[in-house]
Amino acid sequence: MRRFSNPWLIVLFVLALFLMFSQTSVPRSSVDYNQFKSLVSQDKVQQVVIKENVAQVTLKQPETLDSSPNAKPQEGFTVRLPSNPALPDNELMPLLRAHNVKLPVQAPSQWLNWVATFLPIILLFGMMYFFFMRAQGGQSGVMQFGQSRAKKYGKENRVPTKFTDVAGHEEAKRELVEVVDFLKNPGKYHQIGAEIPKGVLLVGPPGTGKTLLARAIAGEADVPFFSVSASEFMEMFVGVGASRVRTLFEDARKSAPAIMFIDEIDSIGRKRGAGIGGGHDEREQTLNQILSEMDGFDKSSSVIVLAATNRPDVLDPALLRPGRFDRQVTIDLPNLKEREAILKVHLRNKPLGEGVDVEEIAKSTPYFSGADLKNVTNEAALEAARIGKTKIDMSDFYRALDKITLGLENGSLSVSPDEKRAIAYHEAGHAVTAAVIPGSDKLQKVSIIPRGRALGAAFYLPEEQVLMSKERLENQLVVSLGGRAAEEVFTGNVTSGAADDFRKATNIARKMVLEWGMGDNFKHMALITDSGPVFLGEDMAKPKAFSEHTSQLVDEDVKRILNKAYERARSLVTEYSAAMHEVADALLSQELITGDVVRDAVAKVGGQGQPMPQTTA
Repeated sequence: MRRFSNPWLIVLFVLALFLMFSQTSVPRSSVDYNQFKSLVSQDKVQQVVIKENVAQVTLKQPETLDSSPNAKPQEGFTVRLPSNPALPDNELMPLLRAHNVKLPVQAPSQWLNWVATFLPIILLFGMMYFFFMRAQGGQSGVMQFGQSRAKKYGKENRVPTKFTDVAGHEEAKRELVEVVDFLKNPGKYHQIGAEIPKGVLLVGPPGTGKTLLARAIAGEADVPFFSVSASEFMEMFVGVGASRVRTLFEDARKSAPAIMFIDEIDSIGRKRGAGIGGGHDEREQTLNQILSEMDGFDKSSSVIVLAATNRPDVLDPALLRPGRFDRQVTIDLPNLKEREAILKVHLRNKPLGEGVDVEEIAKSTPYFSGADLKNVTNEAALEAARIGKTKIDMSDFYRALDKITLGLENGSLSVSPDEKRAIAYHEAGHAVTAAVIPGSDKLQKVSIIPRGRALGAAFYLPEEQVLMSKERLENQLVVSLGGRAAEEVFTGNVTSGAADDFRKATNIARKMVLEWGMGDNFKHMALITDSGPVFLGEDMAKPKAFSEHTSQLVDEDVKRILNKAYERARSLVTEYSAAMHEVADALLSQELITGDVVRDAVAKVGGQGQPMPQTTA
């Protein structure tokens, strides 16, 4: 439960209660003024206390003052005195003296008037304070909104993560071990004239383990570690971000040697003046303060700044120069061996059944990040628990991969027989062309079970390559367009199911022409460069990279590449029509088949198949 942290509101609440209950000593019953004088004349009144124009009367004995049947005797009452100066009652005081009524003198309560005057002002400032502190995250002091919100880890709360907990990324770890060693043994480097690096920038796609490596550095270095997200510097008040940067660096210097970690630094480190409006805004002030702190006049500080980003292309060049971030460590997607090591880390505390092949799972997860692999292991555990298993087997991993890559099974989707037949031939076209073309990715399985937005899918085990040859790219286009070619050849009609295939194929073909020089008209040219995203305003200010005539030639090359791949795909599915029919029939009856079924069907044809009679849906 969140603790109430606004003491002024508590004070105001208690004051209001005091004002309310301070009036409880006055009797609630009130009588007529003439009845009051009659009681005085009957010698029944013992004491009268006059406060302004109200008299508080105490009787000698309880009296029933009301004529109602349920009236009870009262020990006292209040009565309002005549307040009109034109008609004063000059007989009251002599009457009270004649009957020996006590008249104690009570000074008027000035503090109540003061409270009534200033209470609205106090309440106004109290509300302003309350909302102001809520906007600042509930900090206890008004001036603390400019203080750093970084989390500090030291001897009391050490980070338990070590480099041994980080699987893969051996090259990156070697670079970072040197930084840790510099902080532990600075004399080793100073004696040879080496200076401590100012900053290390961790660069890589999302989920690759940049923050995990930073935590490992904190656990290994055994020095104070300050962790903060770059977005926490930003605030609606101008100057707050710069103030928080100054406070953070001051705290780190006091604890030196120390490490600071700024996560997602691209949120404040974007290029200055690149936006459409430009300007001197709060973000640029914060960035300027970081630049001055990282390379100011103080050269002896033993503070290393770590930062992480997945958008190095948008960072300001002044932030990346030597002297600020001296090193850029790339944390890329893990390769096969690294994926296997990462999977073993995430499977350490999970009960595995017999036959679980971690290497096979790693092969089935190409281009998966560390976070993706952790998600696979968790989904597999959930799949096993959902059906009451006590151990996780390979079928759970396969279902988890299907769920992650394609989505949940859409069992409620109603597909007509003609549509199902078109889907079967479409997926058979992908599968058969992939099995026929040498050097293609190994086909793992084919499915026509609707999942998410996909009505069917073919799964491959791609061979990871650093360079992509023109021949391999053309083969990928043939496989991508094999589904549409199969629809046209074997159903006599085409559907909208090839939309995603066309997007992928067109993207590959355009890159072949514009970036890789594989077009007929542009064999040694790169017509586009990676100049950053449009929202930075750079592309809007630059002239077009090429003319309209060049654009037409680019379109001709892209069209020629795609048409060539489609004709080749159409020729293959026609040549292997026997295998196409066998695979399609297997899909219609089983909905899910393995790659071996497709390869066996292709092997039976052996390149000598003839087109089967075509049927139309």
